[in-house]
Amino acid sequence: MIRVIKTLLPALLMVACTCKVPEKGALILGQVSALDPGDKIIAVLFQFDGKAGKRIQTDTLKNGHFTFRLDSLGEADHYMISLFRSGKGYSDVINYGPELYLDTGTVVRVKGEGKHFRTARIDSPVKDQKLRQRYLKKMSQEDWRALDDSQANYYRVINELYYDKGLTKEQKDSLRGVAQQILDASNEINDRLSKQEIIILEREEIGAFAVRRINSLAHQVSLGKKEYREAVLHLYGRLSSEQKVSRDGMEIINYLNPVKTVTVGSPVPSYMYFDKIGKSVYLSDFAGRWILVDFWSSGCHPCIESVLELGSLNKDFPDKLSVVSISLDKENLWREASKEHGIIWNDWHDPKGASGSFRAYGTTSVPTFVLVSPEGVITDIIVGYREGQLRRAVQNKLSP
Repeated sequence: MIRVIKTLLPALLMVACTCKVPEKGALILGQVSALDPGDKIIAVLFQFDGKAGKRIQTDTLKNGHFTFRLDSLGEADHYMISLFRSGKGYSDVINYGPELYLDTGTVVRVKGEGKHFRTARIDSPVKDQKLRQRYLKKMSQEDWRALDDSQANYYRVINELYYDKGLTKEQKDSLRGVAQQILDASNEINDRLSKQEIIILEREEIGAFAVRRINSLAHQVSLGKKEYREAVLHLYGRLSSEQKVSRDGMEIINYLNPVKTVTVGSPVPSYMYFDKIGKSVYLSDFAGRWILVDFWSSGCHPCIESVLELGSLNKDFPDKLSVVSISLDKENLWREASKEHGIIWNDWHDPKGASGSFRAYGTTSVPTFVLVSPEGVITDIIVGYREGQLRRAVQNKLSP
């Protein structure tokens, strides 16, 4: 009898939870299958405002179940659940997704397979969630699963590369080659999925998820997929007036308009940004000084890790160097994050986000750092952050 009671306990707890839905929030009940029972699995709930994601809750799976209770809903565009395997000294990503759209007072039930959790079944009364589910069902589930498998392999290789301290240079080079092969395979699958999406988006009702997918396709156009441009422009025409003036809608148009890219040795391009008091500012305002530009987002962990080193450089070279941090987030997130993390140097905002000036530097990743000479010439473009890397780059240029 005791054994039976123990087996039923998780199910009873989930039933009990459904009776306590927050009036101004939401309740998420999840179930994940096809996991190794010996692994410690953690579900993480992220809140997204634009492209910036913030971890807001975690729950360790018990018999494949997890629960998230939100007492209130903020101004999030959407939420996302990710699964991580813990216990190796780092968190191994199992799967990113699925996206959730929540309304106050709702219960959402999520059921899926661990490695393919992105396409989990989601029972929800929210219209945007129903539109997402209908949309995904019309795409190739085989391709989605292949993409998840490919990404899981990529995370495994990257974790081995960065966390196994006993690897030789030859082993590291071999792993980097494997990682690139996996990325190439993932890109091929993404191409197949994108072509499917274009056809589906011509017919489906355009909800929040569809707008984000059109944004993603427009981003691909900006990265070189010119053959998608006319189709994406047509899809943009299907957006409502409200959707067109949203952050995603404006980014779609920005992505579809080409920008001139620059490299080391090029003059730094002239773009208009805004400071904390709303004044328009330009990098050329610092002509005659070295400039270290930092493109960042609050949802980027390496971006936040770099803050300490940026502050140190700003303090150590007051007469020779201007440090300029440029946020790609929405304005409210930028202001909150810069205050939280103590950005007291030149703290600017690009209202076009990742679809704006950032694209000119030929990268899609944050953080990206750009070092500019007193003559206004780009001397370094550094993608990603490693402790001490910025200081070495600056000292190499500024040391007598």
